[in-house]
Amino acid sequence: MDFLNEIASKWQKVWDSERVYEADVDRTKEKKFITVAFPYTNSPLHIGHGRTYITADIYARYLRMKGYNVLFPFAFQFTGTPILSIADAVKRGDEEIISTFTNVYQIPIGVISKFSDPSYLSAYFKEDMRNTALTLGLSIDRRREFTTIDPAFERFVQWQYKRLQEIGYIKKEKAPVAYCPVDEFPVGMHDTRGDIEPEIIDLDVIYFQGEKLLFLTATSRPETIFGAVAILINPDSDYSIVVDNKNGKRLVMSTEAFKKLSFQMSLTEEERKKGGELIGLNVTNPVTLKKLTVLPSKYVESKQGTGVVMAVPAHEPLHYLALSELKESFEIVPVIKSEDYGDFPAMEVLETAQTTSAQELKDYIDTLYRIEFHKGSIRDEVVDLVPDYMKQFVGERIAGKSVREARSSVVELLRNLGVHGNIYEIINGPVYCRCGAEVVVKVFDDQWFIDYSNSTWKSSVLKSLDKIEILPQDAKREISKIIFNMKPRPFTRSRGLGVRLPWDDRQIIDSLSDSTIYTVFYIVANKVKSYPTSILNERFWDYVVLGRGDSSQLSRELGIPKEQLEELRMEVEYWYPVDSRHSGRDLVQNHIPYYLYHHVGVLGEDKVPKRIVLNGFIRVGGKKMSKSFGNVYPLNKAIREYGVDTVRLALTSTSSLSDDIEFSPNIAKSIGEQLKHIHDFIENLIKLQSVNEIRKVDLWISSLISEYIDLIDNCLSNLDLRTAYKTIYYDIYEDLKDYLELGNGKINSDIIKNVISVWIRLMAPFTPHLAEELWHKLDNSLVVRQRFPSKGELQYDKRALLEIEYLRYTIDLINSMKSKMSKEPETVIIYVNEDNTQRDLIRKAIESLKERKSLPDFEKEVGDREMARLAYEIAGDLPDKIKNLAEIGINESEILTSNAQFLLNKLDVKEIYIYNSKDPSTPDIKGKKSIALPYKPGIILT
Repeated sequence: MDFLNEIASKWQKVWDSERVYEADVDRTKEKKFITVAFPYTNSPLHIGHGRTYITADIYARYLRMKGYNVLFPFAFQFTGTPILSIADAVKRGDEEIISTFTNVYQIPIGVISKFSDPSYLSAYFKEDMRNTALTLGLSIDRRREFTTIDPAFERFVQWQYKRLQEIGYIKKEKAPVAYCPVDEFPVGMHDTRGDIEPEIIDLDVIYFQGEKLLFLTATSRPETIFGAVAILINPDSDYSIVVDNKNGKRLVMSTEAFKKLSFQMSLTEEERKKGGELIGLNVTNPVTLKKLTVLPSKYVESKQGTGVVMAVPAHEPLHYLALSELKESFEIVPVIKSEDYGDFPAMEVLETAQTTSAQELKDYIDTLYRIEFHKGSIRDEVVDLVPDYMKQFVGERIAGKSVREARSSVVELLRNLGVHGNIYEIINGPVYCRCGAEVVVKVFDDQWFIDYSNSTWKSSVLKSLDKIEILPQDAKREISKIIFNMKPRPFTRSRGLGVRLPWDDRQIIDSLSDSTIYTVFYIVANKVKSYPTSILNERFWDYVVLGRGDSSQLSRELGIPKEQLEELRMEVEYWYPVDSRHSGRDLVQNHIPYYLYHHVGVLGEDKVPKRIVLNGFIRVGGKKMSKSFGNVYPLNKAIREYGVDTVRLALTSTSSLSDDIEFSPNIAKSIGEQLKHIHDFIENLIKLQSVNEIRKVDLWISSLISEYIDLIDNCLSNLDLRTAYKTIYYDIYEDLKDYLELGNGKINSDIIKNVISVWIRLMAPFTPHLAEELWHKLDNSLVVRQRFPSKGELQYDKRALLEIEYLRYTIDLINSMKSKMSKEPETVIIYVNEDNTQRDLIRKAIESLKERKSLPDFEKEVGDREMARLAYEIAGDLPDKIKNLAEIGINESEILTSNAQFLLNKLDVKEIYIYNSKDPSTPDIKGKKSIALPYKPGIILT
């Protein structure tokens, strides 16, 4: 909306000129350091970014108003494949990428052509993001801005990794790594399309000897080899005969497997055949020594494993189906027994599932695998299946043992026979690199790893979680589980922008590894930029970050004035640790645990963030926002269409923190209209005629808003933005409309000025631009420099508050009845029970509930079981405010009668009758007179 954007632009210029968001050390104030996960500069900011950044900004603004010294900085991630892959895509003319930039982000084609240069691409989007962040009204200290390729930052990260290496957390070893065969470097979640973390599993491979060839089968269940009765291959797929250059063995595997396994083994392809050409060959089961035939099966997927499968029809439903469809007899050899299945589990699964679809059978098969592994044992009869020289080993180590225990013994047996090996597979594949290539597993002989499996380090990180508040709370268990299962992770790449590894400048530290303790760098970024990088050595960072060394000696060595060094150190000590770290929930899988590991490893357990805030996603058109769904919504577009403050609310406050938020034009328009209504309402409200006396209605509105202050304060402290948003932008607005109606269109200007002052300040963290515009109708100071409201600012009268709330409570009861009627009523009849005995009994019931007394105890106290139960039931159903009302006692008839016109208007009826149910002369209509109780009137609608 133009109106909202015009006032946003006006006040942003004022805030900028006043430098209101620059934060320096102030020992007279308690500090709060707020940070967000910085963005990759490979495209404009979208509304998903907006949710995280605005949530953090609302919290930062709230804390400033609470009197804290708040530092909220921002920076830009230039490192990694997300940027490189876009540059490469533009270079090769990728139509999808170019179309996204032109059609979604409205970038001129002449500019897009320059994106083939990663440096230009990053610099362009850095400026675009900076402008969007400022347009969004983020209250950031711009002085502390940096990028991950700034020379000073590079020296900082290099110091970090030298520290990790010294401690022993960096290692070089042979290991499997998710790898892009086109870009030729390891990949992680942020390097893949859809941000999928490749999950690598270890598969056992078993060699089945043929006359001249070895058929290489892959399995996750090697213990079932005793029941292998055939070899299955896909007759329509290509198969390669390859030589293992390590031992000269001639192997058969699918051609697709050969291409993948070439990154794990030294293989040479001799020839290629269709699977059908291999059908009918014979091989030997290396454990039972039975002759097995190579048979065709459509169920074999050549992309999975080696494309060669050992058929175990007793325990594998798809194997049973494959052999059954050949219309020839076959042997079924059971290997595992469990209480959940009989002798032939595969057949039972098929009978239960009543389907032959591999996809529909998946859950059934997974259940079978799980039960047999956790609850199954190897049958004693397997001893009879093996030759004599194996019987002792099988009898002692395998037969009768649990599957969990026997599996390792079977692997040991196969290794002793020389027929076992291992390959690695991406279990959640196919996963694609951002360049478009399918990710494979490559075994590196000399890859650098961060040893996240180090038990001492891991234990310290898990222990540090006890010091951190995590919102939402259920995320702590998830983070703990991820940390517990973390393994060594490769962290370098061979090309791209980024920080070079200090001991091997051919390698670049990846984007998830240079963004782990960078929040420390914010504190000194604005000052170290002016220093020559040559002096930003290990001793400099040891002193500034860790406090190690002597400032006088370091000053002489580096040529930096001692006072400057001590000031830098003092700033780090003042600001660190981070008080609230904000990110999307997707970063729980990687960034958050890495962030914690590095803080504990380099800085110490006492420097972990005090709070971690994880927000849900943004959905557009009912789907999670994603390029693959074609529903990416640029943040600057949303701002142009709906207004800055509208977007701030729509992206943060219409759902709870952990839930996804649906962003739609209808919702955004509705919010924008409400903001305009509030602006116009306040503008008109302060112009209304004032009365001299303070009426009950004035005390009511003042008291009601006073109670909201604590509610909203608590909501903001715990980031319950939805409740705060509803209260500020809808409840208070409706309350003030009721105030005008109850006050016959007149205000008490002193009361209302104070109420509006509170209301505007409550808006300020959420919609700072609108709040600033409205504040200047009352005051010439800046609202962003005001204190958060306190209850003591407003007059408070409990009786006035509760009496009017009783009136509104009654309206709610009547409206609830109206909603269930097919026809709108014209008349309302209300029976009010003024019986003091019953009123006292309900009051006692309320007190008893507050004291957590049991109903039997209350019955004994009252002496009348039926009356006690009724009073207890009524007291339990009353809203809290009405319970408070019962404690002080009121005249229900007087409240309703004196506000009869208000009732008529709010209920939209023609007539209203209010009766005392205890008056003998009162007519009893439809029996409602006798059922009226204190605080629970009898109501008739006609």
